[in-house]
Amino acid sequence: MSYFFIGINILFIATLIFYIVFFSLVYYWHEKKTTFVAVPLLYTFEFFLAGFLIVSIISILLEYAPKIFKTLT
Repeated sequence: MSYFFIGINILFIATLIFYIVFFSLVYYWHEKKTTFVAVPLLYTFEFFLAGFLIVSIISILLEYAPKIFKTLT
């Protein structure tokens, strides 16, 4: 399997877990009748963006590292 495929699957699973926790907390706070949401939706996008960048960089390095080392030596 390709490193890109594995990385994107890891990112998808991590994001899915994060959204499940986020929506369960929002539902819990909704039941408790609080007046504000403690975890804004922007944090979920920030998590996805950071995860995407990290997985992309690692995937690119793992995919092309042998070619780079071969070129340098």
